[in-house]
Amino acid sequence: SCLYTALYTGFKSRQSALAAIEPTSQALNAIELLKQDIYGVLPPTGVLAGPFVGSNSRSSKGAAADTIEFHTTQVYGSTGRPTGGIGKVVLALEDDDRSRNPVGYRLVRRVTTNLLSPRSVDPDEQVLCRNVMSLNLRYFDGDRWLDEWDSTADANSLPKAVEIDIELANNIRISNGSIEKRRLVQSFTVPCGLSAQPAEESTESTSASAGGGTGGAAGGMTTQPGGQTGR
Repeated sequence: SCLYTALYTGFKSRQSALAAIEPTSQALNAIELLKQDIYGVLPPTGVLAGPFVGSNSRSSKGAAADTIEFHTTQVYGSTGRPTGGIGKVVLALEDDDRSRNPVGYRLVRRVTTNLLSPRSVDPDEQVLCRNVMSLNLRYFDGDRWLDEWDSTADANSLPKAVEIDIELANNIRISNGSIEKRRLVQSFTVPCGLSAQPAEESTESTSASAGGGTGGAAGGMTTQPGGQTGR
């Protein structure tokens, strides 16, 4: 009887500990996956590339529910076997009918790998974690953090860093009936060189280099003696 009581107490403690760390563990895995996606992000131009768009939005219940969309060169898990190559990734929150928390969401990652298909292709959907209370994403432009990012409106440039702020509902409830929340915040940089210059600056540098001499300028303009300018 004494042994049974000790084992029962130990097993209950283990189950409580696993239930307490499970949401945090799932969120850390989701953050690490997004981090790897960001490390493989592609510039927003090219045949197999698209815009980098981060939207600042809220759910129907008033929680922060940001979305992010970009193209990357990572390996994606699917229902069959892992596939590699270039793909489009979309990260978003969705209502979760299976959530234990009535205001909880699920964090979903949608991956589209067949970017050249003439027909519309359904993305491969992966549920990264559940019981998510909010998802807030921010983007660093070199001077300040922004709540939104649209590469199509910013000379096809990428942010220098991305910050993910995710809040989870713990499986354990506090004695007064409220839900215990855990917040995880992590930021990581975009690979060097991808976010360095807008398209106009890159074009100007290329044209200047093509001029050959020290008098070369963007667009083939050269400065003549006496202050005159000619082509």
